[in-house]
Amino acid sequence: MPAAIVLILLEVLMAPTNPLDTIYTAEEAAKRLRLTNRGVIKLGKEYGLCSRSGRNYLFSESDLLALWQVLREPPKVPKLPAAKAHVSDLRLYKALTAKKKGPGRSKWEATNAKNKELREATKAAVEKWKDDEPLDHSNRDPAYWTPERKERRRLESLAKKRGWIART
Repeated sequence: MPAAIVLILLEVLMAPTNPLDTIYTAEEAAKRLRLTNRGVIKLGKEYGLCSRSGRNYLFSESDLLALWQVLREPPKVPKLPAAKAHVSDLRLYKALTAKKKGPGRSKWEATNAKNKELREATKAAVEKWKDDEPLDHSNRDPAYWTPERKERRRLESLAKKRGWIART
């Protein structure tokens, strides 16, 4: 076989099947995809869609198209409705016919008696202070707020909140 034919065959065999597309720098690719330089480089490295020459990253047209496919949002799949648990007839019957449990009568009476004592003691204390001069609530002097005055303020506030005395 003549050498010229071998050379032509080698050139045909070694010729790239795809001609090289337009080559873009990272900055140009970022402008084209409307991303940041760093973002394009990061995606290119992650998915193997870039070339590197020293510190420069280069992107071909097909790389940019592939990156665009990577960025595409996947289609939304509708969620299936949640399955509801079936309540058996027996459980439903028990739930509907069960007696409602509450505090026992004796516990209620004890709590009620305790609250009544508290209410009466508070009313008596407030009545005792009725003729005294009213407290100066805006006074910030620590010497003014003796333990007796603090207690009086607490009880008056409690009585007003509970409606045991009229609010003033």
